[in-house]
Amino acid sequence: MRNFVVTVVVSLAISCSGPTEPSSVGVRISGRVLDFATSVGVSGATVAFGVTTAVTDAGGSYVMTVPGIGPYEPLVDGAQVGMSRVTGSAYRGDFLVRAGTCVSRYGTLVDARTLRPVAGATVSLTGSKTTSGADGWYRIDLGCPTSNPVGGTTEMTVEHPSYVPRSVIVGRGVVGVTRRDLDLERR
Repeated sequence: MRNFVVTVVVSLAISCSGPTEPSSVGVRISGRVLDFATSVGVSGATVAFGVTTAVTDAGGSYVMTVPGIGPYEPLVDGAQVGMSRVTGSAYRGDFLVRAGTCVSRYGTLVDARTLRPVAGATVSLTGSKTTSGADGWYRIDLGCPTSNPVGGTTEMTVEHPSYVPRSVIVGRGVVGVTRRDLDLERR
């Protein structure tokens, strides 16, 4: 009887503790590699999540199965494009490339417990603001400076009435175009 009770308690704890997609069987994800300036898909780009790779089609789209949910440092054509948080098959795997000297931060915001997108969050970076969409997606473009990066040590802040405010340092000066997915904790 004791083993039965322990098994039931452990089973309940596992089923209530997080995402419903098992990480051991892999997660099928998709996205697009887009030219930063034109938002046109980039064909023939190699997207890598660890050892898993895919090549984009004529429209810049790719599909692959990654080992599981969790954080990744994806590469596009061998260059790091930021930090991604694969949350399941609904993950938006879009990447912006060919930015030249332009500066931008983009990504998705998700609930830390449920991994569901957080819509309506305000994302602020060096005086610019945007609001996350229904799929948790945000994008802040800071222009294309001809010389130095924007500012000194730079923080990005995220605020939403239902979540604890979050600040992250995005670098000493903001340079380049980088994806930054963030988990938000409920109040």
